[in-house]
Amino acid sequence: MATVATRDSIAEAQRLRLQRMRWGFANQSCTLLIVLGLYGFGMLPAVHALAFTVAWLIIDCALVAALKSGFNLRLRDPSMTAAQIVLPALPTVYIMYHVTDPQARTAFLLMATSALLFGMFALDRRAMLHVGGFIVLGYLAVLAALYQWAPQRIDLQVEVVIVFAYIAVLAIVALLGSFIAGLRSSLRERNRELNEAMAKLEDLVSRDPLTRLPNRRAIMEQLAREHSRFERRLQQQNALAVGVIDADHFKHINDTWGHQVGDEVLRRISETLQSAIRAGDFVGRFGGEEFLILLPDTTEKAVRAMGERLRAAVAAQRFSELGEGEAVTVSIGLALHRADESMEATLKRADDAVYRAKDTGRDRVVLADS
Repeated sequence: MATVATRDSIAEAQRLRLQRMRWGFANQSCTLLIVLGLYGFGMLPAVHALAFTVAWLIIDCALVAALKSGFNLRLRDPSMTAAQIVLPALPTVYIMYHVTDPQARTAFLLMATSALLFGMFALDRRAMLHVGGFIVLGYLAVLAALYQWAPQRIDLQVEVVIVFAYIAVLAIVALLGSFIAGLRSSLRERNRELNEAMAKLEDLVSRDPLTRLPNRRAIMEQLAREHSRFERRLQQQNALAVGVIDADHFKHINDTWGHQVGDEVLRRISETLQSAIRAGDFVGRFGGEEFLILLPDTTEKAVRAMGERLRAAVAAQRFSELGEGEAVTVSIGLALHRADESMEATLKRADDAVYRAKDTGRDRVVLADS
């Protein structure tokens, strides 16, 4: 069950990562439209527009393949957030160099800023600043290349102002994004702690603190569920049985060896019952030295056999805490649930049966009249 739950949680996480990746692709698609527009307006040669498109497709396909194959799970950041920002920036730097109109480069700076916003999903402040610094370095590399090989396409005074403003914007975006990412991480941690606290609270409410078996409240809830299931069955289908198990001479154990030994005896009995029942059966502590079992989808013959199995399993246990020759036994009363009675009535018949087992010598199983 734990493995299935883990597999489901990984699949859900991968689904969310793919969804975020699609959002990133939408941003990159806008960049592609800008490139095609520049080509259409005659500001970009066709060969460079084609090279950008091919590189864009290769990068996006590689990212999808890494996620679909599960390769991303081996990475430090399975969401590949930084890679989704940095890798598409490489062909963008290439295209910015070849754009003939200097003002057109500003559009790519705006798109790079919007791409950085996706970092708030997973990147911390340091990573956000690193990615923002990479974008600035890319733009500086474009300016350096233009200054070296096409100085007529840049105005250094204007570019200094643009670079300063862009660094300031990226720094603000990175800091705000990392702050939001921190809030998201803190919220996830608080939700995890809340879920753990709720699980512990549910455990405290529904389990007996001594034996760790379901307590009386949980037993009654399970009785109601089994009764609902029984009502939906056809008449020819298997029956539902209720059993009351009572430790014999338990007061003598407490009075002679103390309540601490008595508690250990109850713990051992509960462990024995749990290990002896079927996978679909239910056992809980009803109170004191009494336990209750539910046997769904059974027959009268199987109920008798299960009762004897439980009785023998307890009788076979040896308790070093007790005196030499002292044994612990249980009396068991069982009742098959009738279609025309309430679960309380069935429980009452099982309780009466356990009293008959005690009256007739203890360490035995009695099945109520069916």
